[in-house]
Amino acid sequence: MFNMANDLIKQKTNNSLSTIKTPSKKIQFRTSKFKINIRKITLEESSDFDEKFAWVCASLGFFEKIDKQKNAAKIFKEIFLASSIGQVLTSTTISQKVKMSRGSTINHLNNLVNSGLIEKGGKYYFTRQKTMKGIINEIENDATHIFSRMKKIAEEIDKETNKVIIM
Repeated sequence: MFNMANDLIKQKTNNSLSTIKTPSKKIQFRTSKFKINIRKITLEESSDFDEKFAWVCASLGFFEKIDKQKNAAKIFKEIFLASSIGQVLTSTTISQKVKMSRGSTINHLNNLVNSGLIEKGGKYYFTRQKTMKGIINEIENDATHIFSRMKKIAEEIDKETNKVIIM
């Protein structure tokens, strides 16, 4: 949790430093170790299923240096394949399928849940939609909502800018 009320924000205005009042509300930032980073990646025309799946994962920023074995993508693929036929998986089943320890698997699962790519219901994991297109649409909707909120706040900031400058 980030408490802006405890921070002094200084801004240089007309060659002098003035203190800007900080909000009294606490602002919560949702943090996760795993983020979706949209990347522009080239895909060969003659790609097979695995290459296309890897391309989607790479486009979503899965292949980080820390995940040398591409375990997050392997786990996501297992959950996607199961979900596409209406099945759900437990962490134990997933760890057996990808041949990883259950602890490491759970760490990746938590990151995937936090990023919004998969969901957890009880002890079961599944994708947000049964199709890859549906999953991508969900991610796009999430981003659209975030940008809509940012635009609304940006408009408020623009309207209030003159008031702040005059202070």
